[in-house]
Amino acid sequence: MNGYDLTRTWYNYKFENPSKVKAKHSDMFFYIVDLWNRLAQKKEFGLPTSITMEALGIGSFNTYKKTLQDLIDFGFINMVLESKNQHQ
Repeated sequence: MNGYDLTRTWYNYKFENPSKVKAKHSDMFFYIVDLWNRLAQKKEFGLPTSITMEALGIGSFNTYKKTLQDLIDFGFINMVLESKNQHQ
């Protein structure tokens, strides 16, 4: 799948589910896609909490966790291994 396909799929989902998807979801999803591209589209990679929160301007760990969980529930992110603490 390429970036165009990911973008099209995301916006199709967003238009079909306007009550579920907020701007914070788009921001995090495209941050993760950008990270995936920077890492040469690795199948599995880490998402450091503090760096992600800073990059997205999220001040609350609970907001970060809820937004990430929503993306997982929407089917756009696969969690391979959950971190052992909130900093990983």
